[in-house]
Amino acid sequence: MTISKIRVPLTVAFAHLPNVSVRVQAVYVPADPYAVQLRFPSSAGRADTTEWVFARSLLAQGMDPLALTPAGDGDITVGPAEADDYVEIVLHPHAPERTRLFARRDELSSFLANTYMKVPDEQEDHWIDWAGAWSWLRRCVLEAGGAV
Repeated sequence: MTISKIRVPLTVAFAHLPNVSVRVQAVYVPADPYAVQLRFPSSAGRADTTEWVFARSLLAQGMDPLALTPAGDGDITVGPAEADDYVEIVLHPHAPERTRLFARRDELSSFLANTYMKVPDEQEDHWIDWAGAWSWLRRCVLEAGGAV
């Protein structure tokens, strides 16, 4: 199955940059159905971007309006912010130099809803190119001198 990516601009604010907002892009690629991406523009006009890739289910859990604590145990957590109309996303939450950003709940909710319209929950496996993944794995093993 081939279907186009979802790309949605979001406005985020970083905790360490008061009064500064940044436009980032939330991206969902149906061929990688379990993941969502946040793409940040590079500084100084460079063409490359910085991407955070994490589980769509983590975003959904962290967006739950009844959640009292952030979702996630790894490198990214998503959870409620002090202001109800924002969501807090933290990169490296257990490190001293963690990065905290705040995104508008309505923008993230709309993005997340669109991802589930493209690929419904528990239908993700149908969107993965298993034959292509197997071919890629075989090539990697053979190039490394292994046997398949």
